[in-house]
Amino acid sequence: MRPIFRGPVPIDENGQMKVVSDYKDWRMDLVERIGNYCSYCDMVLNDSPQVEHVVPKNPQPNQPQGSLLAWDNMVLACGPCNRAKSNNPCGTDTHYLPDFHNTILAFETKNISYRNKNACIITVKSGLTFAQATKGQNTVNLCQLDKVVVTPRATDLRWKYRFEALQMAKYWRNEWDSWGQTTPAFLRLLQTAAISKGFFMVWYEVFSEVPTVVKALIEAFPNTAVDCFDEQQGYRLKRRNPADF
Repeated sequence: MRPIFRGPVPIDENGQMKVVSDYKDWRMDLVERIGNYCSYCDMVLNDSPQVEHVVPKNPQPNQPQGSLLAWDNMVLACGPCNRAKSNNPCGTDTHYLPDFHNTILAFETKNISYRNKNACIITVKSGLTFAQATKGQNTVNLCQLDKVVVTPRATDLRWKYRFEALQMAKYWRNEWDSWGQTTPAFLRLLQTAAISKGFFMVWYEVFSEVPTVVKALIEAFPNTAVDCFDEQQGYRLKRRNPADF
């Protein structure tokens, strides 16, 4: 789950803060700000990115209601994540959210085999405290980030596309180690491959020990939250919130 910076409210053609009457009118602004990627599973959204309310606009009973139209309550989501999340509660005190936390500190990818298929899922990062792990698992459950469905009619293929991204990232890492680091054009090619395939966290994990590439990935994926990476320490992860991730 890539940490993102949504930024201030977009400005309209008259130089004023944009106002919308339908939350879906934020779609292109979100694509331009944070890229055409699901904010929860990191999957590239080549078609039909869904505008998703971080705090549900129609919450469950006795749960807080999120703003219907506010820019600060909007992210992009894929169909599977949006359907799974639905109107379930998801505050920053109970879940790790990409626009508030450094979510890479809370999650990691895991390669598994299910019904003879290779799958890559998102799981809670090992080594967390009980409270952190609980909060992380709440988030995994919220969007079913560890779900693998292998049936002839399956439409939720996040696990498959993430595995393909992992294989691609490993290929590029081998190329980097072999010859890429001595070729100026290599980073531009790698950036193109990464943003076309999506799944930022997969690429980060594969190249986490290569600051030059991590920097290139941060720059390639629009509005990745730069305050989640310590430039002075080779772009190591750092907390976004002192008391939390």
